[in-house]
Amino acid sequence: MPEAVFFFVVRMSLVLIAQTVICFKVKPLIIRLAPAAVLGAITALLLIVTFSADGMAVLGFAMLTVWAATLLAACGLGWAVWGIARVIRRSRGK
Repeated sequence: MPEAVFFFVVRMSLVLIAQTVICFKVKPLIIRLAPAAVLGAITALLLIVTFSADGMAVLGFAMLTVWAATLLAACGLGWAVWGIARVIRRSRGK
């Protein structure tokens, strides 16, 4: 069980760092939104497959859906970090 938690934490940390760097370094909005859009599409697709599957496959697809949703949450957290930094920077007049 601790390995699973470690797996989630490492993956979320990597996505959070990557999304934050993308938000700070890339100007076009479409490129900044790409990771969140891809992960959102994957999460939605896995959710649909979870509800259409039967038997024990539901458990596997549900776990994959939770995994994709946590990565999507990490993207959202990266956007939040970027937004807070932007507000602080504007309030200081830089």
